[in-house]
Amino acid sequence: MTFKSVGEIAAFPGTNPFTGTCPEHGESTVLIFSFQKNQAWFCSECASVKVRAEDGARWLRERREAIYRSATLPEKYLGRTFPATSAAMRTARAQAKAFLDQLKRERLWATLIMIGKNGTGKTLLATELAEYMINKMSLTVRYCTANQMVSEIQASYSTEGKTQEGEILRFANYDVLIIDEIDAKPDKENANILLTEVINRRYNSLRPVIAISNQPLDMLHKFVGDRVESRLHENSFVCSFNWPDFRKLPMKP
Repeated sequence: MTFKSVGEIAAFPGTNPFTGTCPEHGESTVLIFSFQKNQAWFCSECASVKVRAEDGARWLRERREAIYRSATLPEKYLGRTFPATSAAMRTARAQAKAFLDQLKRERLWATLIMIGKNGTGKTLLATELAEYMINKMSLTVRYCTANQMVSEIQASYSTEGKTQEGEILRFANYDVLIIDEIDAKPDKENANILLTEVINRRYNSLRPVIAISNQPLDMLHKFVGDRVESRLHENSFVCSFNWPDFRKLPMKP
């Protein structure tokens, strides 16, 4: 790039005009304030592109931070990777990847069902997936247990400014909803109704669900109801976590 002072050009008081040539945008003149020492010509178009890029990066960063705050992911598992150290674990990870690949291709109803006993890494893998969807796909994600979701909706009954409908919509509108312990809803009169309503809303608006359960797949309907189970099985990816509890394994020396 080349530049030169062109003092003969009328300038805004307190500024000096400089003209230069940008290989991409051609010749242009910019005004630089006199108090800005050692400043030379710059391409205003290139500067605008840089500012737009910085603004875009700032917007993405702030959006990501906001998504993380609302996602309520378990802090224990943030930044950790599911250890696929056996053929069965690699199969589970492959199913999770197939679910992600489906979300990348098109917007549609899909479910990832994680089945296995306590301590087998279901929540860990779900959290890893959630972080990928937030960081790489800029999707809004919410993690909660079925008990927590129902309790939050029911809390609206006694909270000024909140309604049951508004809370159901909140859970229905996340891009991806992770429901942990979906088989362990609170023993309250309308718990099944609320779970069914959230799943139905998401099903009709093509918003995917990750469902985590300690129960065998063929027993799930007894805990979530036939309607929810039917929805969960449509376009589903099933991960079977059929290995021992990680927490009970002996400590490595």
